[in-house]
Amino acid sequence: MALTSTGDVLLLGALLGVAAGEVSVGATGVLAGLVVVGRFGSSSLTALAGAQQVIGPAGVTGPVLLAAAAWCAALATVLASRGEALAAAAFGLAAADVVAGPAAIPFRHGGGPVAMRAAASLVGIAVAWFVGGWIPPRLARAAALVAAAVGVVLVLAS
Repeated sequence: MALTSTGDVLLLGALLGVAAGEVSVGATGVLAGLVVVGRFGSSSLTALAGAQQVIGPAGVTGPVLLAAAAWCAALATVLASRGEALAAAAFGLAAADVVAGPAAIPFRHGGGPVAMRAAASLVGIAVAWFVGGWIPPRLARAAALVAAAVGVVLVLAS
């Protein structure tokens, strides 16, 4: 879903929790999804892709509080990763979608946005893999929930 930007961001968050086998990860994913809904007014991954293609990456455009909320949601998503290669890829791509938009979109504007989004995807995957392998899972899950909750608070405050 994160790679093709189809489906619902709240469902993606819940499915990440199912893939990780933990309720706290699912809650983190849904809270991160609520940040996206608050930022763009829609839970559709397709709408997220379109909005970030037109407006720009959520992590660097718009009001400061909403950009910070997008970063909190992405941080929460990578912190929730287990660190295995496939899980890190899924969590990293989801985090990159929240901050920079999907990488798997048609080439436009000379390829600059696609290159930036591809780089964001690679960084998201690398961070998710690192977190899962080096940070104790209980600490990472607690930090993920806090980061997601802060993101929701930032959306509500803006």
